Amino acid sequence: MCDPKSILVVRLSSLGDVVMTLPAVYSLKKNFPHWKLHWVCEGSAYELLTCVEFVDETIRFPRERIVDFLKRGKILGALRVIRDFFVYIRKKEFDLIIDFHGILKSGLISFLSKKKRVIGFGKPYAKEFSSIFYDERVNGSDPFLHKVERNMLIVRHLKADESYENIPFRISGEHEEYIQKFFHEKGLDKVVFAINPFSSIKGAYKRWPLENYRILVERINREIGANVIVLWGTHEEKKEAERLRSATNGKVVVSCPTNVPQLLALLGKVDMYIGGDSGVTHLASLAGTPLVAIFGPSDHRINSPYGPDKRIIRKRIACSPCKKRDCEDRKCLTSIEPEHVFHVVKSFYSEKAGKK
Repeated sequence: MCDPKSILVVRLSSLGDVVMTLPAVYSLKKNFPHWKLHWVCEGSAYELLTCVEFVDETIRFPRERIVDFLKRGKILGALRVIRDFFVYIRKKEFDLIIDFHGILKSGLISFLSKKKRVIGFGKPYAKEFSSIFYDERVNGSDPFLHKVERNMLIVRHLKADESYENIPFRISGEHEEYIQKFFHEKGLDKVVFAINPFSSIKGAYKRWPLENYRILVERINREIGANVIVLWGTHEEKKEAERLRSATNGKVVVSCPTNVPQLLALLGKVDMYIGGDSGVTHLASLAGTPLVAIFGPSDHRINSPYGPDKRIIRKRIACSPCKKRDCEDRKCLTSIEPEHVFHVVKSFYSEKAGKK
């Protein structure tokens, strides 16, 4: 087959998974700089990809509009939105489609995008029979392979070097100024840590208790002397962040509202980040911020933030990892003591500060 020129990458969501796909796509762009890269995604991933320099076009899958029409019982409206989406991407006449997502929806998008050649995952990574839509299937042997390394299997399949350095991204001056103004208004001119106690609604079972964050923040403030920003996304998270601020007698600063580029700018300014298994944790890794990630039921072998500047905290519990969202015990998280997390944070911060 002739050398492809127009490429469609399919990785719809989530924010963390999109971050973990960036190294593979960047490797392909470095190997094949003449490729015109298009990426179809949805939700907050779209905001992130507008910051990535090597993606030529970011295409939003209109999930929100489709869901809105369906909720109102307007099936024809939803079908028109889907039709318009496929009319647009089929006009692109992609030479190659790479599905990094590996679910039924991404497989259908790949198949219906006027395919010439479609590559995706086979066993054991493809889900929901998505592999039936691919011309070429990339198989693996390790079900616990980290997602970054898993995505690199496709890079190898295309006979490309899988080397990459820091992922280049751009943040507009407007977003940088917005964060700079927030730091100035709050007097954040010394050592600043950021914490994110939250995760998506579906991922709430992965949260370390908020009370533990309170204890941790007070020790960071008292013994390290760092300012602490608590990050939030939804209205409910902001209310919890305000409760944490009150419980610590104002020892945390509640973050300003942020979109993804603004959050990326904020994370790039702090000295350290602490959080659980969430998209924000992966954003901190992308920003190059030293981070401490607290893992409970998630499998750290597959989902941990990628890169050298990290510390992973977890307990070896027989039932972990698991996906039991309704677990009442959550020993894998509740057995992680704030004292232990603080000592890891303090040691890691001292190590990083000593290298400056």
